[in-house]
Amino acid sequence: MIVDCHAHWYWEEELAELARHCTALRLGRAPDGARLVLWQGSVASHIPRWADDLADRLGLMDRLGIDVQVLSYGALDVNWGGEAAPVLARRVNERLAAVCQARPDRFRFLAALPLLDPTTLRHELEHALALGAVGVAVTTTVGGRPLDAPEYRHFWREVSIRRLPVAVHPCFPADGPRDDAGSFLLAGFPGETTRAAARLILAGVLEECPGGPLIWSHVGGALPLLAARLDAGYRRFPRCPRPPSEYLARCYYDTVCTHAPALECARATFGAGRLLFGTDEPHRLDAPHDILATVRGRPWPAAEIAGTLGGTAEQLFIAPRD
Repeated sequence: MIVDCHAHWYWEEELAELARHCTALRLGRAPDGARLVLWQGSVASHIPRWADDLADRLGLMDRLGIDVQVLSYGALDVNWGGEAAPVLARRVNERLAAVCQARPDRFRFLAALPLLDPTTLRHELEHALALGAVGVAVTTTVGGRPLDAPEYRHFWREVSIRRLPVAVHPCFPADGPRDDAGSFLLAGFPGETTRAAARLILAGVLEECPGGPLIWSHVGGALPLLAARLDAGYRRFPRCPRPPSEYLARCYYDTVCTHAPALECARATFGAGRLLFGTDEPHRLDAPHDILATVRGRPWPAAEIAGTLGGTAEQLFIAPRD
């Protein structure tokens, strides 16, 4: 089985609603017809025309032999909508659930959640789980705040108690550059992932809330390169009682990457059992067939490649939960 753990779905109506409630956000069009999500004039997301085309998606999956995709709302944070976040989260979750209900053999989904209010969060989480959510997706900053903010500690406790998988996707931060044509999207997003993971660890969040599997996008950004550096400096942070590499070794990392040495570094740092195949569909910045070929081309034992392509994800997302 091949499981694509990093895939997204978008709809024009929800994009328009998000922009309506967030003054920093507006929508534009690229020359190729793609929808541009602009944060203070900077390209925060580039969404292709086929983002909600079921036939296109299934055709791609069939050509590549992908059995199941795990869907989320990607780099878009429903909490940008402020007080409208609960309504936006509900609409996104019900839309994602509808895709899964149309083809339950091919899709699973991760819930979007309004994080600020504990009661509202718990209510929407219960609703999303009842719809079939197999975990939660959050962005590297939520509502402009970092994931380790005290306001979000209740979220981490909730998913830890429930042992829910949490996928973290980079997004454009509130303090990001203005009028950026896409350089931050390309080079800054992996840095956002790196920074979010380091902050969660050094603030003690992963020590306090160890229960839910945590999945970092794009091979974890620079985390495979910086594990030893974080270990060298963690004693300056009293809430982090053990080397950060121990927490990183518990996490998972998707393979949205066509640079073979990067995958080799992640495997050497975290182990093949912590890698999950992903495509970042529908964005196709790294062509899905190239990502698949890069993973299949690694000189690893066949069991490790099979685990990366689907075996590990099957345990996280497909196998029945206790």
